[in-house]
Amino acid sequence: MHIEAELDDVHAERLLELQKHTNKPLPQLVAEMLAKAIDETLAPMETEGQKVLRILEAHQLLGCMEDDARLSVDYKKHLWGSP
Repeated sequence: MHIEAELDDVHAERLLELQKHTNKPLPQLVAEMLAKAIDETLAPMETEGQKVLRILEAHQLLGCMEDDARLSVDYKKHLWGSP
């Protein structure tokens, strides 16, 4: 891809100083800088698990409680009493 850009004097001077410091050709330096900037600005895609966690945390539905260790098995007993 061909990109043409016009920089103000301050940024042009900074870019030339960086080129001298790194001793890289200007096109290579600019390409590396653009690639790094693009990679840093793109947010990673949210996984389904991350989405669920975010929603649960936003609604304060995550936490701890002390109760029957077998609650996931015996929940009906706790809801409706012993059979």
